[in-house]
Amino acid sequence: MSDKRRSADAATESDKPILSGPIEEEALRADRDLTREELGQTVSELTAKLDVKGRAQDKLHETADTARAKAAETAEAAAEKTAQAKEAASRKATEAKEAASRKTAEAKEAASQKAAKAKQAAEEKAQQAKAQARELVEKAEAATPEPVVERGRQVTDVARRQPVAVAGVAALAALVVWWILRRRRA
Repeated sequence: MSDKRRSADAATESDKPILSGPIEEEALRADRDLTREELGQTVSELTAKLDVKGRAQDKLHETADTARAKAAETAEAAAEKTAQAKEAASRKATEAKEAASRKTAEAKEAASQKAAKAKQAAEEKAQQAKAQARELVEKAEAATPEPVVERGRQVTDVARRQPVAVAGVAALAALVVWWILRRRRA
């Protein structure tokens, strides 16, 4: 058994590293720490791959962030389009207002010209009517004897000076005529 023991001790001793001093111990410690760190990273990576819930939440957060970014871009683009549309509408409204003002001014000018022409035509017609009335008066005066013309002028002067009295006399005369006509019918 001693051979077996010796060979087992020899195998154990060969598995043990031969230490030659403090430098190798530090290198071994650094190697050990590095191996531990790599092992920790490998375990973390494997844990992360096996953590379906965590990966789903990460994907959810990533998708939500992407959606927020797209929504912000869309809102920004919509605000820009809205501003452009408002500006275009404002320009169109201003142009329409200016066009309406021009048309109104043109219509006023045309109406003013037509009114002036109508006024001129009315004045011409009035002058023609006055001239015809004068001619008729002159013909009537020429055909009427002088005492009747003189009496007519006197009545006209009285009517001009006292219109209320003339109106009263005319009303009284109309009443008398109505009464006479009524009596004849009855």
